[in-house]
Amino acid sequence: ELNVPVVALSQLNRSVEQRVEKRPVMSDLRECVSGDTLVLLTDGRRVPIRDLVGKTPTVWAVDERQHVVQARSDRVWCVGRKPVFDLVLASGRRLRATAQHRVLTGGGWRELAKIARGDRIALARRVPEPEGSVHWADAQVVLLGHLVGDGSYLPNRPLRYTTASEENSEAVRDAATAVGSTVTRIAGRGRWHQLLISGNGNRWHPAGVGAWLKSLGIHGQRSHQKRLPAEVFRFSDAQVALLLRHLWATDGSVHVRGAGQRGAPRVCFSTCSAGLANDVAALLLRLGIVARIRVTVHGGARPVYTVDVSGGDEQGRFLERVGAFGPRVAPAATLRLWLDAWVRNKNVDTLPRELFAEVRAGARAAGISQRELASRRGTSYGGTGHFRFAPSRQVMRSYAEILGRPDLGIWADSGLFWDRVIEVQPAGTEDVFDLTVPGPASWLADGIVSHNSGAIEQDSDVILLIYREEVYESATPRKGIADIIIAKQRNGPTGEIQLTFRGAFTRFDSYAPESYGEGIVR
Repeated sequence: ELNVPVVALSQLNRSVEQRVEKRPVMSDLRECVSGDTLVLLTDGRRVPIRDLVGKTPTVWAVDERQHVVQARSDRVWCVGRKPVFDLVLASGRRLRATAQHRVLTGGGWRELAKIARGDRIALARRVPEPEGSVHWADAQVVLLGHLVGDGSYLPNRPLRYTTASEENSEAVRDAATAVGSTVTRIAGRGRWHQLLISGNGNRWHPAGVGAWLKSLGIHGQRSHQKRLPAEVFRFSDAQVALLLRHLWATDGSVHVRGAGQRGAPRVCFSTCSAGLANDVAALLLRLGIVARIRVTVHGGARPVYTVDVSGGDEQGRFLERVGAFGPRVAPAATLRLWLDAWVRNKNVDTLPRELFAEVRAGARAAGISQRELASRRGTSYGGTGHFRFAPSRQVMRSYAEILGRPDLGIWADSGLFWDRVIEVQPAGTEDVFDLTVPGPASWLADGIVSHNSGAIEQDSDVILLIYREEVYESATPRKGIADIIIAKQRNGPTGEIQLTFRGAFTRFDSYAPESYGEGIVR
């Protein structure tokens, strides 16, 4: 609109140096993620980015006020094979992406290659409820939760459910009957018993619960393979809570230590399926609960994955939004009393320490000393000790009010959770993919705030790539020659031209055939 040309200079990613053909191509401008990276769509689905190629999905993104918003992607494509790195967070979440792919940190957008252990990465605190959510009969939601937790539905085997809880047993019997099957109780040891769910037809004519599980695509899964069907992520928040409530009644735990015992209460779900653990964590995020996935290995046995809800605020939110059923009702009531009696620690949902640089700058600009700043906050003066720990949202809100800095208030009221980096390590070479999101220029990679890395290519009217063969081959006869590759021109032709590069002046001149050797003219 201002009729002003804008020139952007971009260093290409380092994958150019690792391939035989060194000539740059337009895809070198893109920094991408692995094909199994889950993109969060606004209809609730979590779809691998490779399955979105050629589509223009509506995704969840993050705006400048750090709130999760809807945005339309205008392109998803495969970039090619590139080296990738594995970003591992304290919550157990992971992201595999190229070295220069950017994620949101406390200091702004930062490339994976420049992220270190202990840095803070942004996650969505809550994924909004999908528009036009899918609705199941409550009996089906209840039955799915119990069968995924304690059920067995292998091929050519009886469909069974094992429990020691009378409440769970009654819920499964009523739900399975409503779906169209017959339930027979088989006594076991003590309170343990099995429910044999029959009337499921055969392989040619499935019926009842068996047919229902096959239609969901989960029939035949063993314990370590169990997953929740994709459709549950399109549930309303109410049915997400119902599903989690009954799933927690199986392999979930709500535990408060007794008198004289040390340790904080624990709310967790255990499974030997890594995929199921990720599914449960994703559903909790729908309800504004940021869970942590931990892995425990015992000898040669399969790893056990626990989805932990840590911290008093998160556990209180779990009790309010998920609740409890059956054997979890009594310990949940005990936990509620415990949370009401103790002051909750604010050391889980904290903000990046980088914000203290802004606080100090604001205080200097306003002529307020650190001692006075502490006094206005109603705390004792502790010198630099005030800035040694990650601030809570309440602390940052108080600084924003005292300093008159609404930009700091944005952080206090943001829709983001700041997770801690455990490690960033090489993870091989594989096909990588990218998507562009005009506007917010970001999207959620299963909750992790990821940058719209194709923006340079997408927004540019003209893209010029510079290639000098002598950089890679010292014996080349093409010294002093620079190939200018016109890779994109919105309103004109593409192709190549040659210029003479004069290294002594870092300058390009019109190409003359008699020029050679770093711009020396014969």
